[in-house]
Amino acid sequence: MQRSETDIAQFVNEIKESVWQYLSNGKKLFVTSSFQTHSIPMLHILADVDKNIPVYFLNTGYHFPETILFKNQIAKLLDIGVQDLFSPISMVHQKDLNGNLFYTSDPDYCCRLNKTLPLEPILASHDVWITGVRADQSTEREQMKPEMQVDTHTKRYHPMLYWTPKMI
Repeated sequence: MQRSETDIAQFVNEIKESVWQYLSNGKKLFVTSSFQTHSIPMLHILADVDKNIPVYFLNTGYHFPETILFKNQIAKLLDIGVQDLFSPISMVHQKDLNGNLFYTSDPDYCCRLNKTLPLEPILASHDVWITGVRADQSTEREQMKPEMQVDTHTKRYHPMLYWTPKMI
């Protein structure tokens, strides 16, 4: 569903309307953000709707200090609360039998430990997960829809799915 980049104001209004609809229906929302530059417009739009929507940052322990500084600066600028989520498995226990970090030896398992496990309790306690996923980021993401069911309880909402780098 590609649309003209000139529709940006309409995209913003549609995102706000969707979020207001979720909230008016009593849905419990949360956002995850990597605080990459493409996430900032989404956080800004959501902060305009409701600064109390919790924002979670999956702190893998592998981020550059500049990323953490930038996250903190954006949170302060937008006046939003950001909570770091950490793996329940300490980094010292994230090594394979050869002593290599799973980060290098088994990246999928590393993501499970550092991204999936910390997010599971949040998914269980919320109705709508808002992400900054965009279709132009990968072939897998091209197949996504703006709203998708994560499990029997939680819906995943990708408000910026059809945004382009130019729109960002």
